[in-house]
Amino acid sequence: MFNMPQPGWLQRTLLAGYRSVRVASMTTVAIALKEEHQKFIEEAVKSGRYLSESEVVAEALSELKIRDAIRRSKIDDIRAKVLIGIEQADRGEFDEFSAEDIKAQGRERLAKQQGAA
Repeated sequence: MFNMPQPGWLQRTLLAGYRSVRVASMTTVAIALKEEHQKFIEEAVKSGRYLSESEVVAEALSELKIRDAIRRSKIDDIRAKVLIGIEQADRGEFDEFSAEDIKAQGRERLAKQQGAA
């Protein structure tokens, strides 16, 4: 009798062959995980989206690298803007104000908004 393969078996088989090339260049390391993270990894593999726990961790690390690059880029942008501000202040291109000035402007805006409503 012919046994029907599980749904997605061909895709998993093809992906396994493709991914085995990537896995060959991996290094094995031991890491400690919280139980909730281990369960999350196991569920990700059980879902069929990943073929192994290593794939889940590799994708998580790739996402972390992207997030860190974005964070560094944002920090670099902020630093550049701060330097521009410092240069402008050195040239005397700024307005002096106090906390009371800011509060007064905020109260004016609020009064306008409430008057318009």
